[in-house]
Amino acid sequence: MKTKSKSQSVPVAILVRVSTMKQETARQVSELEAYASQKGYTVIEVCRETVSGRADEVEREGLQRVEALAAEGRIKKVLVHEVSRLARRNSIAHKFVETLEDSGVSLYWHAQGIETLLPSGKRNPAAGIMLALLSEMARAEVETLRERIMSGLAQARRE
Repeated sequence: MKTKSKSQSVPVAILVRVSTMKQETARQVSELEAYASQKGYTVIEVCRETVSGRADEVEREGLQRVEALAAEGRIKKVLVHEVSRLARRNSIAHKFVETLEDSGVSLYWHAQGIETLLPSGKRNPAAGIMLALLSEMARAEVETLRERIMSGLAQARRE
């Protein structure tokens, strides 16, 4: 079996996000580092965020850092655990992916094993469809949670 030499290794960034300080990023990082190792990728940087997925782009230091690494040509792939770790707003998730693609950088999300660019460097149409679907589901999940909380609070007030 042939192994990749360091000069052939693909440089990647890992992006992880949690919403609160009570949550940990260790599981996301561990699984993505294991995947990178298995593929022979070199992890250039792990970008961590503790911010709501509904936060504005200006509050998303991790996204901004990854975009800078892509623009500088330092990475070829970004690894995330799942689409909801990018954002829970479709516009931010789609803009982020387009920014990466403009720099020739592919986004890989681990939960479904999907990459936004094909090995040829062309856009993966299946990934685009999945991104749209999964980013909408991530947005809807937040709304459903908010509705349950409001319903529970209303019930508590009635009691």
